[in-house]
Amino acid sequence: MRAILRFFARFRLLLFFLLLEGIALVLTVQNNQYHQAVFLNSSNAVSGSFYSEINEFSEYLRLKQVNDSLVAYVETLQAMLPANQSLDTSSFYPLLTDSIVSQRYFYTGAKVINNTVDFRNNYLTLNKGSLNGIKARSAVISSKGIVGIIKDVSPRFSTVISLLNKNARISARLKKSGTAGTVLWPGGNYRYADLIEIPEHVEVKVGDTILTSPYSSIFPDGLFIGTIAEIELPEGGSMYQLRVKLGADFKQLSYVWVVEDRFVAERDSLESKLNYE
Repeated sequence: MRAILRFFARFRLLLFFLLLEGIALVLTVQNNQYHQAVFLNSSNAVSGSFYSEINEFSEYLRLKQVNDSLVAYVETLQAMLPANQSLDTSSFYPLLTDSIVSQRYFYTGAKVINNTVDFRNNYLTLNKGSLNGIKARSAVISSKGIVGIIKDVSPRFSTVISLLNKNARISARLKKSGTAGTVLWPGGNYRYADLIEIPEHVEVKVGDTILTSPYSSIFPDGLFIGTIAEIELPEGGSMYQLRVKLGADFKQLSYVWVVEDRFVAERDSLESKLNYE
């Protein structure tokens, strides 16, 4: 307290001068339109710059919330795609249900919290589990292409068999001709996989698009896988060996979507009764 009093006593003249300057400045601004305009413009510029910096900092802190909102928005848009809808029997039997169209595929956004690309069998871990409706054998996709298949699920987490896994064999098709084949990862470079079972009479070119096929019981038809990067036809062979550059960059995966097919159990149950012997 004494130190404060000594400070005011020592600088009383300077403080009194500053007080008078402040009063003079206020009176000048209040009684002169030109000075008012200059003062307001200057204060607006300073406050605008200050609030802009505060807003940018606040937006940075809200990035997770914004990203989660975008994920939820994308889930809604994906559910509205025509490929995710299927005609219901209500058009023929209106007493059974009131809905004409029912949603077949459900999309749940998830964050990748663990991921490998350097092994022969690679896996991912997601931060969503059974409490979020995640089920085994659901497809996992990204904004750039397919990623893998849900393997195991706990209440809060789930593991994914990556496309970069020798056990992952994805039914695919050429977008141009519709010819079906199988995409698998031979190991090595994580950006490339192989497309096999494409006969030599089919016209293929570098850059052709590869999509998931309707034969897959896990992935919806028409999802992007990649593009043809190399074409090879072994001497005396009847099938191409096609090198595919994958759309998804597995070293940069951050957010993915888990796709649940409501009708997969019905399809599996029906096909399990078939006998190919």
